[in-house]
Amino acid sequence: MKTLITGATGQLGSLVVTHLLNRIPANDIAVSVRTPSKADDLATKGIDVRHGDFDDLALMTAAFKDIDTALIISGEADNATRIAQHRTAVDAAKAAGVKHLVYTSIIAPKADADFTYSAIHLDTENYIKQSGLRYTILRNSFYADLLMAGVPHALETGDFGAPAGDAKITYIPRNDLAEAAAVVLATPENHINATYDLTGTKGVTHSEIASYIAAVTGKKIQFVDLPRDVHIGILQSISLPDHLVVALSGLYVGAKKGDYETVSNDFKTLVGRPPQTVENFVSEALK
Repeated sequence: MKTLITGATGQLGSLVVTHLLNRIPANDIAVSVRTPSKADDLATKGIDVRHGDFDDLALMTAAFKDIDTALIISGEADNATRIAQHRTAVDAAKAAGVKHLVYTSIIAPKADADFTYSAIHLDTENYIKQSGLRYTILRNSFYADLLMAGVPHALETGDFGAPAGDAKITYIPRNDLAEAAAVVLATPENHINATYDLTGTKGVTHSEIASYIAAVTGKKIQFVDLPRDVHIGILQSISLPDHLVVALSGLYVGAKKGDYETVSNDFKTLVGRPPQTVENFVSEALK
């Protein structure tokens, strides 16, 4: 049995590899990366490093050769590009004889979601299901890690800003999501055609997050509900691609409608413990 992780030098992929090494031997693990030289550290651990690219069907098919279970980690591009890339990855897996696909999706995927990337994940979920391959869908909620981007400004000015209103979002640490993926990859036979909603322990507001930052730093921090156009201007000022600006601004629109406040216990069922709380995550990150 051999397991492959795509995007293994990325932030999520590298964490999945680390957790998987605690569960199965290194020589049972393969990784697919666009730049194999960036995975030299994995090769020294005995992991099979392969060259793969979601834009290249033949290369991706070769990367999936002799693989039983594969984790497809979503890339970073506009919707049309990523939908095509993910379909190529699924086609390659099927052509290579992969038996079980695991996919990192998004919580509550919808074709018309305000968080525009949601449509990518719904398309990929459906395409995987239509492939006839066994699958496990991991519907990941939003990374708690992303909240840290606003901390330096908050510590400097006392303002923790986002166009979030009193919306509740079930943030969960990236490391926890990686561990859940590793559990599935280590025992795929226990998760055939399953879909898991992986959320934090509760939906938290940005006012609460500001209070967490204040508690651990001892500084007076207040949440500032930014107008959407101001938020978009900030995102554009740091040269984010347009598709990412649209997605991030839409995230808060959807959150205000309650799209991302539903809590699931699937993480605890998979891993055997609850995920790290956002409060604890912030506290640990800022110590």
